[in-house]
Amino acid sequence: MKVLLLGDYSNYHASLASGLRGLGHDVTVASDGCSWLEAGCDIKLSRRQNKIGGAWLYARVQWLLSGRLKGFDVVHLRDPYFIELKPRLLEGIMKRLKRDNGNIFLSSLSTDSLFVRNLCSPSPALEYSEWQIDGHPTEWSLTENSKRHLWLDPALVDYTEAFYGRLDGVVSSLYEYHKVVAANFPSLPLHYAGIPIDTSTLPAPRIRSGRGPVRILCSAHRGRAGEKGIDLLLPMLKRLEAELPGKVEIVTPPNVSLDKFKEILSSVDLVCDQLYSYTPATTALMGMAMGVVPISGGEEDFYRFIGEDELRPVFNPDPRDMEGTYRRLAELVQNPELLRRMSADGPEFVRRHNSSALIAKRFSDAWDKMCR
Repeated sequence: MKVLLLGDYSNYHASLASGLRGLGHDVTVASDGCSWLEAGCDIKLSRRQNKIGGAWLYARVQWLLSGRLKGFDVVHLRDPYFIELKPRLLEGIMKRLKRDNGNIFLSSLSTDSLFVRNLCSPSPALEYSEWQIDGHPTEWSLTENSKRHLWLDPALVDYTEAFYGRLDGVVSSLYEYHKVVAANFPSLPLHYAGIPIDTSTLPAPRIRSGRGPVRILCSAHRGRAGEKGIDLLLPMLKRLEAELPGKVEIVTPPNVSLDKFKEILSSVDLVCDQLYSYTPATTALMGMAMGVVPISGGEEDFYRFIGEDELRPVFNPDPRDMEGTYRRLAELVQNPELLRRMSADGPEFVRRHNSSALIAKRFSDAWDKMCR
């Protein structure tokens, strides 16, 4: 098939493209390269940071729609806001994509208005999230940084609902997104794929030796510390470092390119990724592929969902019990045998559930079921 992956997030579509090409598909990735991550793409769709940046990008997209962005059997969009343009402009772009291509699908890679609306509702699809825990808004969700009022703006909600109405189906990247899409659109064709990890681009796995301090990388996307729960996890790590002198070392680098981040990630024992997630996402999975134990989502609901009843490579923090989370983490960093076992489980977990080839096959199988 001739496939267009439009927009990207955390290198997802770039990694997926590698797996799809291995299956013989003709794949084009059009994105902004995930901004400062500098991920790969075939067509660059970056917005210039000046007064005419939006107008310039819109004109470029219109030109591409007449040529390089037409004639595909399958188009996969990152999310409803797949290009950094206003919704009224994206509506027109979506119409042209449907007119000049085959099926239009969503890869469901990130938050959108309907995701936020569901998780802020009295009956959310998830028991906890960055937006709400046990029916109560989180502190972060009530701050300006959450942009809650913008996500729930009626005009944006209406655009997002219309966007879903134009889709031929969804292939979800995360358990959380899958659950929310299923709750919002029970009749929309929906298949789970997961996150593709191209292990050929990563350093070889390193199983912890047990000597020296346990090194913990704490990293979050620029401006997203509250959303990821890093504002709560980092003080916990600092407390751990202070109470276990010489046994724990916290590494907090600035935002760096993807290649540099992989280099730093390969040098640590744990990576502090997320507090509110049910599942390990891209950073956690890359770390696992290298033998790094992630502090991230590892709920039993997720393991049951993917059919994994053996491997448990993730340290799962509980946002409802931060003190209990601290005690469990302190026990882990002082237990070399358990740390080594979890480290060894990581690469096998990624091989079983998240290799680029496997995720690409899931996408291809989903198209066979959904394409008209």
